[in-house]
Amino acid sequence: MRIGIITFHRAINYGAILQTYALQKFLNVSNYDAEVIDYRCEHMENFYKTFTIKDKSVKQIIRGMLNFKNTYKKKREFYRFLDQNVRISTEVYDKFNIDKANLRYDKFITGSDQVFNFACTDFDKTYFLQFVKNCDNKLSYAASFGMKEIPDSYVNDYKSLLSTFSELSIRENAGQQIVKKLTGKDSELSVDPVFLLTAEEWEKLAKKPKLKNYILIYKLNTSNLIFDFARKLSKLTGRKIVALNFDVVDQMKTPDIKGVYSASVEEFLGYIKYADYVVTNSFHGTAFSVIFHKDFYVEALQKDFKPNDRVESLLCLTGLDGCKVKTLEDCRLNVSRDFNFADDQIRKQYIKTNQYFERVLNEDGRSF
Repeated sequence: MRIGIITFHRAINYGAILQTYALQKFLNVSNYDAEVIDYRCEHMENFYKTFTIKDKSVKQIIRGMLNFKNTYKKKREFYRFLDQNVRISTEVYDKFNIDKANLRYDKFITGSDQVFNFACTDFDKTYFLQFVKNCDNKLSYAASFGMKEIPDSYVNDYKSLLSTFSELSIRENAGQQIVKKLTGKDSELSVDPVFLLTAEEWEKLAKKPKLKNYILIYKLNTSNLIFDFARKLSKLTGRKIVALNFDVVDQMKTPDIKGVYSASVEEFLGYIKYADYVVTNSFHGTAFSVIFHKDFYVEALQKDFKPNDRVESLLCLTGLDGCKVKTLEDCRLNVSRDFNFADDQIRKQYIKTNQYFERVLNEDGRSF
């Protein structure tokens, strides 16, 4: 039995590519014949173009030109990682030929990223496995909606699409509630695939940076609190500050912080693994801080300043709510972090995931 995974594997985003790697590796190590379907979503391909002037302001165009070299290098590094580490279909698919995937795969899994978030893909229904002819073959794993409620104008479409899945595994409590409300079905609550690999397995990929004794900032959303928090932490500890996902303009605005412009996937892991402290507002920045047992602080807000349900769920699961920061007053060194408890909770989730796949893929899905 062949299993095809569809996800955001070409997103130039560390979390997206690492969850892709983790799910495919976990399934293959578990003796399932799984590969990532090389599906190219037009909306996402355009979003991650190295440089474009379409629908851009003059400031955005200038910023894009200043960062072209670093953006190109980063994109090249991401695709190199995919080529070297992820089993991907030899055939490239788009919305016009994705039906052909029915001839190659027996089961389809969508997830774990925000594949159920219409805004990420311009509501590309391929991520809802609409092209799959047999509904018994449609599964999800840790799929995320990225929202707590579906807008009224999308409710009927979501209800129709979700009702066709034979099994649904969702990443957040809010997502489970959406599924229940729209379909009346119960769904599995599952952890992000990055937790299906051990810290030791991730360490094998991590590239140790030349820097030592540093505070790492990894932000996805603009946040003055993140920078000010790191500066206060720096004064308390004497550590220098390093920031991932920086660009030339960021560096000019914050010359006191060392920016890393185009870190590879392996370097991203290394910067977290070897940091003394991590300050983040990213789910995967939080996830790898938990995996590597780092002294971390997380601003659990999205860019619209609403609570980040993914981060909140993870902190609740692992008992690490004390790492959440809201103001500079939360900058203290005596935060309690019980990583033994966190590891125990993650091990339980690993067992649940094994049981889920054994149930939905059954023994016929294994290739010994």
